Amino acid sequence: MDKQQYVTSSIEAIKAKNLSVPFNLDEGCIVPDLDVYLRSLQAAYLNNTDPRIEKLFYDKIEQLKAL
Repeated sequence: MDKQQYVTSSIEAIKAKNLSVPFNLDEGCIVPDLDVYLRSLQAAYLNNTDPRIEKLFYDKIEQLKAL
């Protein structure tokens, strides 16, 4: 699965959870608008070339999927 497929399927899975907003993702990280947050994560994950930073966005996506 490439990055685009991964992020698309992950976002669909996260949206299917129907999370109520706002919610706390981490201490100090409040998500007021899930769609905006997901678009931001998607763009950052797909446009990043540094593997260390890419891993940070990957971890955030996985954290949302685990909720």
